[in-house]
Amino acid sequence: MASCGDGDVFKQYKELPGYKWERIEKGKSVVFENINIKNTDDSYDISVMIRHTPYVNEEKISFKMLITSPSGITRESVHTIALKDRNGDKWIGDALGDYIDIEEVCKKYITLPEKGLYTIELVNMGRKYETLGVMELGLKVAKSDLEIVE
Repeated sequence: MASCGDGDVFKQYKELPGYKWERIEKGKSVVFENINIKNTDDSYDISVMIRHTPYVNEEKISFKMLITSPSGITRESVHTIALKDRNGDKWIGDALGDYIDIEEVCKKYITLPEKGLYTIELVNMGRKYETLGVMELGLKVAKSDLEIVE
């Protein structure tokens, strides 16, 4: 499913088979393709969205983000999204029945220097062989609210 709000350039969720995100072999990467960047003058915010059950076996999700431009240049960074509060007592995301949604901006005000189709890959960097209880991973690319004045 793909849908975009006003400032959204791209928004998509990918369901994880068996509600688990593998860390080794196939399944460790979740790839979002055909992210169409039409304006290289804008800056963008990239958010990762996680939908998980209350039975997830991690309190934080660590992953590598690989952003590949239309010409094949890849930038990479490592991120961690906490699922529970500082005390480890409560879920940070919005609970809706048997699942919890969390969205976090991982890159803010970045520029994407080439027009065309980008690919963003999320690679599990967790401590366990598989992160259980993750139903879906999502990615949102939106125009930043930063105004660049010359």
